[in-house]
Amino acid sequence: MKDSNMQKRSAFVLSLLNELNDVYKELKKLSSGIESNSDNFYESIFNSSKVEIQGDIDSFKSNLEKMKEINMNITAKLNEWYDFIKDSSEIRKVTFPIKMYFMKKDLKNSITKMNAEISNLSIENRFIREKIINWEQELSVKALHEIRNGQEFNSYEDLVRKKDNLIIELKYLLATIPDLAPVEFDLDNIDRIIDKLLKIAAA
Repeated sequence: MKDSNMQKRSAFVLSLLNELNDVYKELKKLSSGIESNSDNFYESIFNSSKVEIQGDIDSFKSNLEKMKEINMNITAKLNEWYDFIKDSSEIRKVTFPIKMYFMKKDLKNSITKMNAEISNLSIENRFIREKIINWEQELSVKALHEIRNGQEFNSYEDLVRKKDNLIIELKYLLATIPDLAPVEFDLDNIDRIIDKLLKIAAA
């Protein structure tokens, strides 16, 4: 005759395993729901700040265009200079050295000024890039805050606590059933342990 205490313990362990199985399935379902909703939270929060973010992105693109235009102006100025110093008709003129001096001075000043503009725009874009990165982090924090305050997340946390408590209790109880030992317990082999316990009970 089987030990009635062992039968009761086995039945209790089975009930706990079935409960844990249900909790684990519900956790996976909730986790999937939270994951899909997190995109919706993020999109919603992004849309609420879209005007400011788009303003930063537009400024960044505008600065790139300005830098491209300035670089083209520098190239045009240099080409103009090279065309002048290679122009034989200009070289033959008596005024060529004076004109060359002033053109060279003007070229140097213009390029210095345009390079300074490019440098300022580049620095501004660096700040805008950092601001956009900060926007992304801030929106992620806001989305996470919204998720954490949601009912789904509260239910998820409750189930995680329940799962952890059930596992602690089951690890202790499973070790006390001789026919089941040795047993490696993890959440993906609950069904296997249940089947093993049912076979022991039927034997």
